[in-house]
Amino acid sequence: MNKRVIAAVAAGALALLGVLVLVVWANGAQDRAYAGAERKTVLRVTETIGSGTSAADLTGSVEKTKLPVDAIPKGAVTDLSKLAGLATTTSLQPGEVLLKARFSAPGVKGKGGGSDVPAGYQEIAVQVDTQHGVGGAIKAGDRVGVIATFEPKDGDKPQFTDYALQYVLVTKVQAGIGDSENVTSSMVTLAVKTLDAERIVHTVQWGKAYLTLQNSATDRSGAKVITAKDVVE
Repeated sequence: MNKRVIAAVAAGALALLGVLVLVVWANGAQDRAYAGAERKTVLRVTETIGSGTSAADLTGSVEKTKLPVDAIPKGAVTDLSKLAGLATTTSLQPGEVLLKARFSAPGVKGKGGGSDVPAGYQEIAVQVDTQHGVGGAIKAGDRVGVIATFEPKDGDKPQFTDYALQYVLVTKVQAGIGDSENVTSSMVTLAVKTLDAERIVHTVQWGKAYLTLQNSATDRSGAKVITAKDVVE
């Protein structure tokens, strides 16, 4: 047999072996990361699911996955039979843990289904983890404040924090965003005016955003720019 052919076959075999080794290693990586942690099987979205989709049609769009119990969002679905007769109240994205709160009887909005956007406003979404999103307590219809904190690239200027917005309407909340190693994030959609949308984008892009849960009785006065000296004075 031609030496070049033999070499090509050998190279192909080695490449295939390398791929198999990588797959085996990757499959075991998650098990090693979760070693010792109690895990539970839940359903996770594998492809985009549109709003109003019947739970009966989700068989090919979700998969079973085992996650640490401490990382599983409240209301995670373990079996599609638990959603019989229900439909999604908003679109679901790949990687989300399937949550019962995202479903309701057809034609009825659920808690995560969304609130009407006031005339003249527009929606913008902010992804936050439990620390930046009030521990996952935010739901559609709530009002939140947006605190912006920045660390200037100019070393002569101090880090600073201030309220960017207050009493902002939450129109949607998508909980359980992320993959098997990060399922504690939520996508919070806000209704804002044009300039406020720019403020949010700038904060998320160049700083950090923290959301606070507010209500009609919240005292929203007294906010000011805070630097380190204000914290320890």
